[in-house]
Amino acid sequence: MARVHDDIAFDSEPTAASPTAAEAFAAKRGACRDLTHVFIAIARAFGVPTRYVCGYLQHPDGASTHDGGQDGHAWVEAHVPDLGWVGFDPASGLCVTDQHIRVAIGLDSLGAARVRGAHYGGGHETAAVKLQVTQASWQTQG
Repeated sequence: MARVHDDIAFDSEPTAASPTAAEAFAAKRGACRDLTHVFIAIARAFGVPTRYVCGYLQHPDGASTHDGGQDGHAWVEAHVPDLGWVGFDPASGLCVTDQHIRVAIGLDSLGAARVRGAHYGGGHETAAVKLQVTQASWQTQG
């Protein structure tokens, strides 16, 4: 994870185009989804089972995404013997914490898409998304 984080520049503004892991690796830059795909490709090449996780990252200032936008965040979970699934965030250079909010998992970003659909017909459509994440207080049962 440290090598991916150190060697590939993180782009906080993802582009509409999604480069392959090889393209992001060659360009030495990418969004969180691209760094996640690079990590997954390397780990799988070494025989480590991995899965792509999409969700949100809550910052201490209350922002609920990695880049301050609505695009969410992505990281990797790798299966580590005797530990199970362990989360690695190559864009942030951290192991996953309680600040990472998992929404979906899959083999890659397509399989872990938060929302996916198809559109048929003409016309113009827009979609708006607003997400607010707050820390819940612990409930005690008395």
